[in-house]
Amino acid sequence: MHHDDQTDSSTISFAPDGTVALRTPRSVGTGVWSADQPGRFAYELTEIFTPAADRSGRVQIHVEAHLEGAVYRGIGTVRVYSPDGVLVHTTTSAAFTGDRLAGGQAAWHDVVSLGAPIRGRTLYPGDEGFEEACSGWLLTVEHRPAAVVVAADADDVAAAVRFAAKAGRPVAVQSTGHGKSVPADGAVFIATGELRELSVDPRAGTARIGAGLRWGEVLTAAAEHGLAPLCGSSGQVGVMGYLTGGGLPLTCRAYGFAADYVRSLDIVTADGLLRTVSPAQEPDLFWAVRGGKSNFGVVVAAEIELLPLRTIYGGELCYPGEDPRYAAHVLGSYLAWVKEQPEEMSSSVTLLRFPDAPQLPEEFRGRSFVQFRVVYTGDEERGAQLVEPLRALGPEKDTCGAMPYTQITEIYQDPKNPVRAHLRSALLHELDDEAVEELVSFIDPSTPGGPFPGIELRHLGGALNRSPGRSHAVSTQGAAFHLWMRMPAPAEQASDEVLERLRRWDTGAMLPGFLFDHDSAPERVRRAYTEADYRRLAALKAEYDPNHLFRINHNIPPFSNGERARSSTAQDMR
Repeated sequence: MHHDDQTDSSTISFAPDGTVALRTPRSVGTGVWSADQPGRFAYELTEIFTPAADRSGRVQIHVEAHLEGAVYRGIGTVRVYSPDGVLVHTTTSAAFTGDRLAGGQAAWHDVVSLGAPIRGRTLYPGDEGFEEACSGWLLTVEHRPAAVVVAADADDVAAAVRFAAKAGRPVAVQSTGHGKSVPADGAVFIATGELRELSVDPRAGTARIGAGLRWGEVLTAAAEHGLAPLCGSSGQVGVMGYLTGGGLPLTCRAYGFAADYVRSLDIVTADGLLRTVSPAQEPDLFWAVRGGKSNFGVVVAAEIELLPLRTIYGGELCYPGEDPRYAAHVLGSYLAWVKEQPEEMSSSVTLLRFPDAPQLPEEFRGRSFVQFRVVYTGDEERGAQLVEPLRALGPEKDTCGAMPYTQITEIYQDPKNPVRAHLRSALLHELDDEAVEELVSFIDPSTPGGPFPGIELRHLGGALNRSPGRSHAVSTQGAAFHLWMRMPAPAEQASDEVLERLRRWDTGAMLPGFLFDHDSAPERVRRAYTEADYRRLAALKAEYDPNHLFRINHNIPPFSNGERARSSTAQDMR
């Protein structure tokens, strides 16, 4: 019912079990109701003011009411108590009126009291800002949680986790929405975008980063001290999702995974406790979270090492790809070139085929391209020498040169605005002439099907193949290339075709930081880890999250001594 007591507009939900829940713009309340004859009922509830409200304490309301068609009218008593429980005001014969909105309890009924201990915002379906809070950069996956907690601090996160555990609802977490995986239907959804702590210690060469930060902000702060974080291709990506997925930086061959450089993490686990984990404090959990993503809790802050990188040599070389013979020559030359490169040179090749669509810039319409991107961490002169064989292939665009490290995320020109796309990935063996022929066919204008805009191969090896100083659950499992695709929705069938045609070069492994909606199936999640690491992760899941609270993700179910602790069926996720 929509309720109006002439001072506060609110919505009241009556459940068949005799409970009642109240929502107002500033407070929430729970209580009981009963009916003694048709059309007449009574309810009692306690309204708890949120800390952000301009008043404090609680209100007790008793109302005797009756229905008149779709409208109810009632007379009640209101008692106002101070925060320490002292009765400070009583109103008798208070009039209440309201409109009957629907039969049955509201979807938010059993989570309405969640808002009481939260300093930030608690939003329910229909509230202003609800849709925005659970949206994000990747629009393909749509969330319909029972409630959204826009956390103001780590205490809010802990309170939300404890509440979800008590209510038997799963927890979902999101900062920027780049890594949205499975729908958070019915979950307590924690938005960490307002956890914006950021400090740089130039003497220690470290940064402390809140869960709401994006890499562009960290890049800027670190550069003021001549330091740099190991970020990926987009400055818009959230730091925590990237780090907990392992983090494949643009300088990956020189430095390895970004997870190697995490010194500690602050994480709220399923028991509602805030823990600091590091090599010295709960090292097993520290190992698991770096690669295990959100399976073990909500990371609210991280301390990472920074590198003394002020400049790099990098950029893009772009070649026309309409002629398959020339495209094959360019791609084959690149594959031969990477075998001769030092670890300081990281690179990728992207194959593009655009439709002849009027919304595209004229220079792209109906065209195909082969793009190289390079990032070299040495000096400019040596970088130019190493890139010279690629220049000799005749690119129609060449942006390579020395640049400030702060511009590293501009090399790939990733979209900054939200997109509706399907993202797929795989880890590949070394590629031969037959692989070149297959890859080039995807951008051949004479080939039926497509277009296939965005098949990227990232060159691996180097530092990625060495054991990190701080071990974690991420590994390339010996792969030579990482395959990454961004297909515009609804082109998921096209991405399936690419993966099928490249199957003979597929190692069968994946990276946990590149698991998206199509890769949520348990057998595909398992492919992101070595068998030994997966078993260790599942055992630690059973230790830290035995009731499977954190299952709105690419899930690792809890196992104990090889036995599954609890099912993660669709029924469990509600």
